[in-house]
Amino acid sequence: MATFNLGLEISQEVAGYLQEEARNRGVSLDQVVSDVLTDYFAELSEDQILDSIRIGMRQALAGHGRPAREVLAEVDREVTGDAHDG
Repeated sequence: MATFNLGLEISQEVAGYLQEEARNRGVSLDQVVSDVLTDYFAELSEDQILDSIRIGMRQALAGHGRPAREVLAEVDREVTGDAHDG
């Protein structure tokens, strides 16, 4: 991967968050900033999200996939910490 240096001005508060994250993960500050920027630009665009919803709706109408109640129950178990019960 090609790299280059950026001169950025950020607040002390943001710098503190980044430094703490680097310490917690045991990686360099450069790596944390790179990861944050990669995640930011990896977000789906609104058009991509709408396309995914359209595809999902077509699949659901065609009878493909899992029942919504089943999926929602699984999400609820994961959120409440009971992911292995059920």
